[in-house]
Amino acid sequence: MTGCNALVTGGTSGVGLAAARGLARAGCNRIALFSRGRRPVEDALRELEELGAEAVHIKGDLTQGGDVEQLIPGLVREWGGLDVVAMSYGNPSCEPCGLEDHGWGDWLEAASMYLASTGVIARDLATLNPRKVTMIIFSSFTVNEPHPPLFIADTVRLGLKGLVRALARMAPDRVRPILVELGSFKTPGAVETVSRIAGQAGFEEYWRRHVEGLSPLKRSGTLRELEQLVELLVRAPGYLTGAVIRFDGASTPCI
Repeated sequence: MTGCNALVTGGTSGVGLAAARGLARAGCNRIALFSRGRRPVEDALRELEELGAEAVHIKGDLTQGGDVEQLIPGLVREWGGLDVVAMSYGNPSCEPCGLEDHGWGDWLEAASMYLASTGVIARDLATLNPRKVTMIIFSSFTVNEPHPPLFIADTVRLGLKGLVRALARMAPDRVRPILVELGSFKTPGAVETVSRIAGQAGFEEYWRRHVEGLSPLKRSGTLRELEQLVELLVRAPGYLTGAVIRFDGASTPCI
């Protein structure tokens, strides 16, 4: 790929940064990282520049409509268009939380983060972007059997399947959406969340038994493997659209 412009949400760490590295390796030479900027972004930008990409950071929040509404129009004006968008997300702020200790606002936050932001970005790509774009959307294999401490995220993210199928049918000449249901990857966000779930049981033992133990491989995925998947998806034939790909090391759907 040459002359490839890409946007990655949640792109300064974890899954998003791995996706950005994969896009840089695939030949995307301009990459915008959209995130709240709570973690230092300089290292992420430096990594991508070392891979040959011009990288910029756009500060914003997927739960804030104003930030999302101006994202694609701004990049289309600045760069003339996008070729790839990778959607990576954080977790709702209440999680891990149980049935008794969440509220109305937690559902609105999750719906805004996962569904509303993705829908608005897809709309703008279909109507404002001058060329067809590949849209890679990251979810989790746990949506198929929601994990109780993460039930808000899992329940809401299940709607991404419908969104991907609808996009593939409504805008086949404008957007090529692909949903990736990820297994376990030892990202900073995953470590933080699982540590809170594990409590006194201890992170390492809980991760080994209840996370890595779900896969017959008895390990987590590596971020390099995730980079390689992104490279493959960007180069995949156009007939691969509206697809749901489970990338979970054959982990069982129930934790």
